[in-house]
Amino acid sequence: MLKRIEVKNVHSIEKCEIDFLKGNYKFGDENVLGDFVNPIVIYGHNGSGKSSFLNAMQHFIVLMTAPVESSLPFVVNNFLFEKYYKEGKKNPNYIYGSIKIVFSINDNEYEYFLETSRENLVTKEYLLIDGNSYFERNGSKYLYKNKEENIRGISPVVPLLRILASNEISDSDIQVVYSYLTSFVHVNVALISTGAGFVTSRLFNNVNSFDLLVRKSPEVKETLKNYKTFPIYSIVKNNKLAPNGLVTPQYDVIIEDDEFKGTLPANMMSLGMRNQSLLLSILLSMPDNSALFIDEGDIAIHPNTMKSFLDVIRKKKIQVVLSLHNTNALQVLRPDQVYFAKWSKGFSNYYRLSKIYPNIREVNNIEKMYLSSIFDGAMEENE
Repeated sequence: MLKRIEVKNVHSIEKCEIDFLKGNYKFGDENVLGDFVNPIVIYGHNGSGKSSFLNAMQHFIVLMTAPVESSLPFVVNNFLFEKYYKEGKKNPNYIYGSIKIVFSINDNEYEYFLETSRENLVTKEYLLIDGNSYFERNGSKYLYKNKEENIRGISPVVPLLRILASNEISDSDIQVVYSYLTSFVHVNVALISTGAGFVTSRLFNNVNSFDLLVRKSPEVKETLKNYKTFPIYSIVKNNKLAPNGLVTPQYDVIIEDDEFKGTLPANMMSLGMRNQSLLLSILLSMPDNSALFIDEGDIAIHPNTMKSFLDVIRKKKIQVVLSLHNTNALQVLRPDQVYFAKWSKGFSNYYRLSKIYPNIREVNNIEKMYLSSIFDGAMEENE
């Protein structure tokens, strides 16, 4: 389970922390997995930085899973990068971006830290297991099982964890950690319409989106029955014989709505249906105890189906972080599930509702309070 994620100097973030540990609330227990709340939802105005945290996690997944030749360091905050040169390169911290992930597997607690520099280098990296150092990397040298080694013959921006996972097959701790971190999935719903690049994950590498829709169609169909506001449909694949003698795949949508039944070519299905189906297909394909990061979730989730979508997350038992404008979700979320992003003086800041406004009770209407800008003052007081 994810416990905490810390991001420093990545995209518009100077420093932020997303904490999954539940607060001391006696309501909304359906949003609790053990000692953790799920999902975490980030709200904020356009340009506040909601996507910056999610983009940072996408970048982390790329570093862990993408082809080595395409590995790039974290994108550091441009204002700090400019300040680095204006001040005569006095503060090298301005060119470093980092992510720290604290999580538990079975009865062990892990802390993994990865830092890169603007110069395409992994500058610092370490793994702690139950507070004890398992490996540590500084630049081109690393300490693993009390033995110091040099990293040679590989891109300096490739994480050591990834190298060890490939080289140390018998090291169960390394394999467990790497397997968990590479189960993370990032979805940018806004890019689904492009047909490519909307999902970042090792789990979905080289997966045809239409084939994914077909494979998960029976489960999505059952899910849609609970939505009660959408026509029920299935997506099927039929192989057609083309005039040139080649077999080509044909994807169709079969719509079943009350007494109506009809078939459409899948490329004629509405964008909303496709967004919804792909997001549900990805969610339903993920293994238990993995983590899903969703940017622009509103594009795939109608306000009237938000509560039903949250039910799918609860039943699946995977951890989810998503950005939303849709305030309907606030009707069913606990204060410790809600973060607000706010742009201030060149940086995106993140505020956990349970910290900036700790006196919220079950009878309070969080949605109305948010829409009335009541929390804005609390954010300003905490800057």
